[in-house]
Amino acid sequence: MLTGRLATVALLALTLVLGLYGIERSLWLDEAWVANSVNEPTLGGMFYYPNWLQTSPALFLLLSRIAVRIFGLSTVVLRSVPLFLSLVAVWAMLAAARRIVSPPFAALATATLAFNPTVVEYFRSFKQYGGEVAATSLVLWAAVTYLKQPERKQFYVLLAVVVAAMTLSYPTAFLLPGLILVVALVNRARAITLAGIMGVVLAVLYGVFVRPNYTPALRAYWMGDPQTLLTPAIIAAGLFCIVAGARAIARPRNWIAILLLFPCVLLFASEAFGWYPASPRTQLFVRPCFLLLVAMNVEDLATYAKWRRGVVDAVVIGAAAVVMFLGVRKQFHEGRFQPEEDMSGAVRYLRKNVGPDDLVLVHASLREGFLLYTAIQGWSAKPAIYGDTGWPCCARGRAPGPDTSTPEKIRHDLDSKIPHDYHGRIWLFYTNRPFHWQYVRVDDSKLWQNYFWIRNCRPELYIRFANLGLTPMTCSALSVHKSP
Repeated sequence: MLTGRLATVALLALTLVLGLYGIERSLWLDEAWVANSVNEPTLGGMFYYPNWLQTSPALFLLLSRIAVRIFGLSTVVLRSVPLFLSLVAVWAMLAAARRIVSPPFAALATATLAFNPTVVEYFRSFKQYGGEVAATSLVLWAAVTYLKQPERKQFYVLLAVVVAAMTLSYPTAFLLPGLILVVALVNRARAITLAGIMGVVLAVLYGVFVRPNYTPALRAYWMGDPQTLLTPAIIAAGLFCIVAGARAIARPRNWIAILLLFPCVLLFASEAFGWYPASPRTQLFVRPCFLLLVAMNVEDLATYAKWRRGVVDAVVIGAAAVVMFLGVRKQFHEGRFQPEEDMSGAVRYLRKNVGPDDLVLVHASLREGFLLYTAIQGWSAKPAIYGDTGWPCCARGRAPGPDTSTPEKIRHDLDSKIPHDYHGRIWLFYTNRPFHWQYVRVDDSKLWQNYFWIRNCRPELYIRFANLGLTPMTCSALSVHKSP
């Protein structure tokens, strides 16, 4: 019992430490537009954000909005929401694991989940992916609790948890077929009730939140560059699932194994047929299922081989400690607190140095981050002009990707926005992420500089922030003019 409590404290404490590590780092584009939607004046503006397609689930947005309304808009407040969800995920994973395997194996499975670098990154990113892990872990905890003690009260708890999980994580739908099946094996009437309620919830979520925020461009973006499925790790995981599935079917009443296996199989099939994007962040939700399935089978193997239980427990506890140590060390040793884009620092610099007659030309890919941090820092940024080329996916009403940014479009865009008789300083503010320029196939920042150079505007210096660039250019009187 004492060992279990120590494991719980250690796992939660280290998860908290990693969540706090770099909590003040600047949000980047993918996070910034979610933050701006949360800060919209109305709920309608949040759920149907006018600037961007809203792909974040409703409950994640509501939790974030409550935090912002209570504590104010800031980077720390925004990142506190995924931090809270990460603690929920670790607690629920450990609670579910302890009902499935022995405490040492439960600690190892939870540590393997919580201290994986990809999981750690999304546990502290202001996106829904950490919440998806929490939702899956909570559903597993409630489901296993019900299967161990199939009473009416536990069934109501399961219903409530699944409904909440669906509003927090749309991929929870992958868990429903297996969950309904195992509940049917215990009580058919309750399975029908569960299926009916979940059907209504899915229909409401799709009709009210998903469909209005869907476009073919969004699907094309997600499916356009999927991760390679047949990597050695994926092949090994697939073979393991086949073996685990055969064992689950062969052993009567092995309902928990079936519950854990179904989402893994459904996800793999969905990715293989191109129905669901194959990427590390979109796969995070299934990791609790897979890790618990592995833990079950490894513990069964140890029992079948009649290995000494004390030795096995000692080895497993040691492995959990090593996983935790290496996970924490990797974050600090590699400086994982660095921002993807230092928008906060760049806006702070601009606020301090932009003169009253200066112009700030903000690239379309930085619009959301610029709007967010000018709001956080209380700067009206009246001299800001927003470019309309090189859009990333998926701004609402904007065509993303290749061929949307061309030299001709860039020139016409600047001609329409730069005053004909302007003279003074223009700050060019753009992204330096190579992936973005590869995606749109044209480097707007270089064409911007060429545009002003031929109009007798000269750069003063080049200022670099993390994946961001600032180039102030001084233009002579009447040097900027309309192109023929």
